[in-house]
Amino acid sequence: MNILTFDIEDWFHTHKDRQYYSGHIWKELPSRIEYNTDRILSMLEELDIKATFFVLGWVAEHHPKLVKRIYNKGHEIAAHSYWHHNATLIKPEDFQKDLIRCVARLGDVTGEPVKIYRAPGFSLRIKNQWAFEILASNGIIADSSVQIRKGKINSPFIIKTEEQEIVEFPLITTSFGLPYTGGGYFRAIPPKLISHFFNNDNYKLLYFHPRDVDKDNPYSNLFSLFRNWLNKLNTGKCIDKLVPILKQKPVYTIGQVLKDKQLILTDNA
Repeated sequence: MNILTFDIEDWFHTHKDRQYYSGHIWKELPSRIEYNTDRILSMLEELDIKATFFVLGWVAEHHPKLVKRIYNKGHEIAAHSYWHHNATLIKPEDFQKDLIRCVARLGDVTGEPVKIYRAPGFSLRIKNQWAFEILASNGIIADSSVQIRKGKINSPFIIKTEEQEIVEFPLITTSFGLPYTGGGYFRAIPPKLISHFFNNDNYKLLYFHPRDVDKDNPYSNLFSLFRNWLNKLNTGKCIDKLVPILKQKPVYTIGQVLKDKQLILTDNA
């Protein structure tokens, strides 16, 4: 089961170092999200593949035509918060306000309710029951916000809430905690090692960002030297590295998996 997802956020969106600057300066920074997302859409169209796009509410508000293009091409629109805060570093009431604002913006663009969510940075933990209660009470039926090391849980599972059950699609890392299926990790790991990991795991949640395919990512003093380096590492090779993997086995959206009656869900929560 290969599930393909994209977090639609610009190069300057981060949940780290938020104590040093405000998200309100984002509109003053040069945006590269439309160009790079369109490159991703062209790749998927050529491969005839649909994906789940976790869209930042801020992006939906400032780039509604981009979100509409994603939606009109038949891809799945999901929520990725509004302000891209680490979900466990804000108060529950602020988490809920952020979720509602994001879902509302996305609904305004697509005309459909949003039912799938991902916290920035996969920052939720199974123990954060308060967050799943908030998600469920706001119509979320599937989540992809949890990282789990291989061996503990190796597939989607059910999280029970008072409102309804939520299907969790976790990011499974290697046994030593390496999330190899997306982002900077995917770009940094040698192709042979990537192939080894992919060939040995049945369930894989792939996640990428528009900046992962941008060889011209801007340098910024908003980030550390390491983050600036990582933001550019192998970005020019990412699509060429990803395409062969997408051709190997069937690729699904989260919604397609939810509809698959053969999906075996384990009750781990």
